[in-house]
Amino acid sequence: MPTSFDFKALLVKAELLTVEEAEACAEMARRRNEPLWETLLRENKITESWLADLFAQRLKIPIVALSTLKVDADVAHRIPETLARKYLCVPFVYEKRQLRVAFVDPSNLEAIQAIQFFTGATVQPTVSLRSQVLEAIENNYAGSQAIDIIDRASLQFGVQFLHEAESLELDESSALQAAEIPPIIKLANLVMVEALRVGASDIHIEPTDEEIRIRLRVDGVLRDFLQAPFWLHAGLITRLKVMSKLDIAEKRVPQDGRFKVHYQDKVADIRISTLPTQFGEKAVMRLLGSSEGIPQPDQLGLPTELLGPLTDAVMQPQGMIIVTGPTGSGKTTTLYSLLSRRQSSEVSIVTVEDPIEYCLEGANQVQVNVKAGLTFAGCLRSILRQDPDVILVGEVRDQETAEIAFHAAMTGHLVLTSLHTNNAIATVLRLLDLGIDPFVITSSVTLVVAQRLARVTCNQCRTVYTPPPRLLQRLKWDDPDFVFTRGRGCPACHGTGFKGRVGIYEILRLTPAVREVINVKGSELDIRKAALSSGFVTLVEDAREKLRSGLTTPEELLRVIQLSDEVVIPCPRCGRPVSNEAGKCLYCAESARLLCRVCGQEVPQDLPVCPRCATPVLPQPLQPNASLITPASGIGLGLNGFRQLRGKNGLDPVQ
Repeated sequence: MPTSFDFKALLVKAELLTVEEAEACAEMARRRNEPLWETLLRENKITESWLADLFAQRLKIPIVALSTLKVDADVAHRIPETLARKYLCVPFVYEKRQLRVAFVDPSNLEAIQAIQFFTGATVQPTVSLRSQVLEAIENNYAGSQAIDIIDRASLQFGVQFLHEAESLELDESSALQAAEIPPIIKLANLVMVEALRVGASDIHIEPTDEEIRIRLRVDGVLRDFLQAPFWLHAGLITRLKVMSKLDIAEKRVPQDGRFKVHYQDKVADIRISTLPTQFGEKAVMRLLGSSEGIPQPDQLGLPTELLGPLTDAVMQPQGMIIVTGPTGSGKTTTLYSLLSRRQSSEVSIVTVEDPIEYCLEGANQVQVNVKAGLTFAGCLRSILRQDPDVILVGEVRDQETAEIAFHAAMTGHLVLTSLHTNNAIATVLRLLDLGIDPFVITSSVTLVVAQRLARVTCNQCRTVYTPPPRLLQRLKWDDPDFVFTRGRGCPACHGTGFKGRVGIYEILRLTPAVREVINVKGSELDIRKAALSSGFVTLVEDAREKLRSGLTTPEELLRVIQLSDEVVIPCPRCGRPVSNEAGKCLYCAESARLLCRVCGQEVPQDLPVCPRCATPVLPQPLQPNASLITPASGIGLGLNGFRQLRGKNGLDPVQ
């Protein structure tokens, strides 16, 4: 059996170190809580070959060149990875209950006894170079399916995958123990650290028939992070369930939970949702509160002409501000940005949310708990008895919540809330659908904000390019000389060409014209006409301005903006686009009329074809000094004007 010996004396005797240097290295090893030989290797006082020769001579054991041996996986896995990494050793031969093990430090009696106890075999120690032992551990325990992700995350959270031979069928009795396997813990830590490092908003863990697919949503777009062997799936999901205090034995129904993690002096609140799928439970984690803070309204990307009305509305003593948009469009960030403008010791702010995504100093924030009976409506009833000045309702989901929120807005409170609709105009129709009286809407709602988030082109790899003409036609781009840019992809933007996001907005102010249409329950088209006549700027128009500023690309805008099939008529006076819904140019107030491209008949704005010749309608401005052709006479445009119309549309001119 090997015995320990005095390294310091040997080093001094071999004249490799002086007595003072040996004492200094020994003190350093004690502070680091590591063997002296490891400190000496780290400080380049000795070489791996010298250390192996020393052990071999003193303990009279052979030196094994692991780099020339093919270690059998079954033999290597007679001890678990935890022991192999703790004691830096690899078994390579097993015969007749004799286990030959290559050690970096074969003098470690504790290591030999631990292996003998675990395997029940007699250990025959040998010595090998430290680099060769570490390489053998990686080759035999990392597995061929593991992906090299060390360069993509912190080294201290490197993932070591178990060999497939060690996988177990995880049932209720063994699930908790499996969740504590070190590789499972390291994998869970790695995924969360990488998500926090790149600023991801969601983590998707999806099982397939052969592997686990892990993706991160960064800047609103999912990107692949890694693929792990499928036999790690049950342990990883169990680990996440343990952290969020979910039922680890229940795999048949969805579950929701949450937990907190500390990362670089910040606390991130993580909400987890599990869902049974064909190949096992899928888990999605949303990272909350991990951003750099709540931005101010002027940092949201709002146009200057819209920023003023929005900040004025939030400073009003009562009323309602509604922010609408799809999931992940930044509604909560906008609400908290507005709420921070009212942050004061003189103002009582109460929020009711599910979940609480930001922590606002001085605000009383309530987390909805449906299982305990704490709903949005129930919270709002109690909040109204708490003497609030400003109320934030995370989302209006049903008629009861909407009625209480509107009651609060009409009784001297400022209410901020969100709603899921496609645009600002549709928000009014959604409120009417919830049963809110039109008069209540017009007397309570101050303005409606619809928004989207578009990725910003990376400044470090920005380059000039020409987008496809089809995209520019869809955006109705009218500047052929504009120079477009996009990102090539670089380390700063993780190869995506985008870094950060900017908001695209439309704000519907309830002007007298808009209120009048709502009070009579006008259609969406009627409300839009009234809004456009009052200077309403649509999402598409704001998107064009973001593109004109060089912030993003046409492809990105078409990814987040839903374009309608509205017909746009050039103004006959100034040439600016005039929406057929408004009927008048917003710049010079000139009326625009839609003419048939074949017969010149004026076509009503709500008809797709000419009522006279059934030709599909295309935008065509009325020529100056030209009269309309009447169905009865067929004259009035003039021969030259009619020739001009037919020639411009590719038809044979009239002879």
